[in-house]
Amino acid sequence: MSTPEFDRRYGWIDPEIRELAVAAVREILPHVRSLWAACNKVSQQFSVHPNTIKNWYQKAVADDEGAPQAGSNLELAAAREQLRALQQLNADLVAALKDRARP
Repeated sequence: MSTPEFDRRYGWIDPEIRELAVAAVREILPHVRSLWAACNKVSQQFSVHPNTIKNWYQKAVADDEGAPQAGSNLELAAAREQLRALQQLNADLVAALKDRARP
């Protein structure tokens, strides 16, 4: 019998692998059109159904933000992830421009 921590279908996947999958979604998310596209790409790498990856991501985002899990919250969380990535990119670009402007 599996523990509540492990999904019955994917009992061979431990929490560390789930964290890696969620991290992969976070890394890919700014470069694809949707959360589903990111989960689909990651699912191919981990040989896990995209819905499972999406559920892991949704739980991780909810745990990070303390937000309740729901479809609309999932979309909001994806938008927040994209916003964070864009803010970091913007900060990097501003720093690069400042460095170029210095004599």
